[in-house]
Amino acid sequence: MTHYGMTTGRVLAKLCECPEHVPSHLDVIAGAARPMGHIDNNSLDRCIHHHAGAMQVRRVYHAAESLMHEGTRCECFDDTEKALGMDRVVALDIPTSARAADLAHDLNERDDVEWAMPEPMSFAPMDITPVRVLSARDMTPEKILAPFQQVGAFVALEMEPGDPAIRVAVVDTGVALGHPEFHNRIAAGVDTVDLGNGALGGGAELVGDSDTPDIMAHDETGHGSHVAGIIAANGDRIPPGVGGRACLIPVRALAAARSADGRIVGIGGTMDIDAAVKAAVDLGARVLNLSFGTSEEDMPFGAPPVHSDTIQYVLAKGAVPVAAMGNSGKSERFYPAALDGVIAVGAINEHGRRASFSTMGDHIALSAPGEDVISTGLTGYRASTGTSHAAPFVAGAVALMLARGDAAGLRLNAIQCRDILRRAADPAHPDSRPEETGAGRLNVPRTLSLVDQLIAANQGGSNGR
Repeated sequence: MTHYGMTTGRVLAKLCECPEHVPSHLDVIAGAARPMGHIDNNSLDRCIHHHAGAMQVRRVYHAAESLMHEGTRCECFDDTEKALGMDRVVALDIPTSARAADLAHDLNERDDVEWAMPEPMSFAPMDITPVRVLSARDMTPEKILAPFQQVGAFVALEMEPGDPAIRVAVVDTGVALGHPEFHNRIAAGVDTVDLGNGALGGGAELVGDSDTPDIMAHDETGHGSHVAGIIAANGDRIPPGVGGRACLIPVRALAAARSADGRIVGIGGTMDIDAAVKAAVDLGARVLNLSFGTSEEDMPFGAPPVHSDTIQYVLAKGAVPVAAMGNSGKSERFYPAALDGVIAVGAINEHGRRASFSTMGDHIALSAPGEDVISTGLTGYRASTGTSHAAPFVAGAVALMLARGDAAGLRLNAIQCRDILRRAADPAHPDSRPEETGAGRLNVPRTLSLVDQLIAANQGGSNGR
C-alpha cells in the first residue's frame, strides 16, 4: 500500500449540537440542497471565518427514515443515529485547504465541538502486480478455479446456494453494471463521490467522474468490479461468486485517480465513504465488503479512528462488515479493518503462507487467497493481487452463513460470524504467526457446518424450554 498522506482540504467535525438548517451530503451531491455558509451565526462561525474567511457546511450523514426523501434527508434521525451523534457530524469546505489543520486545532479547543480533524483520504490498496486484462489463453481452468478450491467454495455452494434476500454491498470504486456476470444480480446502489477535480498532491491526479451528481455506481478502475465478481458472479466464464444467489448493492465511494507511476487507483474522502456505507445499510445491505482503508500513520494526531461512528451504526443495525487488512506488508492498523467488530481479512498464497504484501496485526480475523485471483474486469476478466481480493471471499462466505441462519430462523450478527469463521478456518502454514494470518485460511464448508451446529443447539434449547 502506498501512503500518500493526503487530506481533501475539508475539515470534519462532530458538534455538540447541529442546527436543523444544515443539509445532508446526499442531498448536496444530488443537487437537492446547497451547502450552508453558516452554522450558528455566533462564535463558532467566527472561529471558522477567522481561519478560512468563508465556509460551506453540510452534514456527513443522512437520516435513514428520510433516505428516499430527496431534499429533506437531514430530517427525522432515529434514536440509534442520535445516540451515535450521526446527526451532528459535519464537513466544512473552506477556500484555503492549508488552513485546515489550524482550524481543526482551534475547533478541538472549543466546548461545543466533540472533535475535529482535516478529512483524511482512503485508498483501495494498490494491486501488487500490474493489472492485466486476460486473453482466452490466460483463462485456464487451473488458474481460474484454484483460489475458489482453496476455500471449498464449490462444496459450500452445494450445501447452501445462498439467498437473493441477502444483500451484499461492495463499497468501492463502483461495479461494471453491464457486465454479463452481473446480469440479474444487482440491486439499486448509490454514488457518493464528491472530490472535485484535478491534482491531489503526491503525484496523484483525479480522472473521470469525481464530482458529478450521479445515482449510478459505474466503476472506472475495475477494482470494485473485480471484488464484486468474487462475491456474486453468475458463473459464465469464471466460478459463481462465493455468495451464491446473494444480491449485490453497488456502492461507489472511491473515485479514480492516476498515481505517480501511471496506474489507476481508487481514492475517496472520509465523508464520501461514511455516507456511502450508511446508505448501503439503509438500502438493506446485510454484508459490507470494504476493500479500502486509511493507515493509522496517515490520520491526524489525536483524532478518532476514521469510520468509527459508521461501523458502530453498521453493527447496531445487525449488518456484518468485512474489510481488507491492507497491502503494506508490515504491522500496522489500517482502518476500517482495525475497528472493533470488523472482520479483518489478510491474504495468503497457494501454500497457506501470508502473502508478502499482506498487512499484519493482532486484529486480523483470518485469511483468504489474494494472489493472482481471476475475476471480472470493466469489460472482460482480469487477474489481481492484494488483500482487496481476499476480503470478498470472506464476504461471500458471510452471505452464505446469513442465508443458512435466516432459513432456520437464526439471525447471525457480526460477532457470531467472526467467531464461526475463525473456528472453522484451516490452520495456516506452520511457520505463520497469528498476527500474520489470523485463525488461518477460510474454509467455507466447515463454516456452514458450524452454523448448522449453532442452529441445532438453538432449536434444541427452544424445544427444551
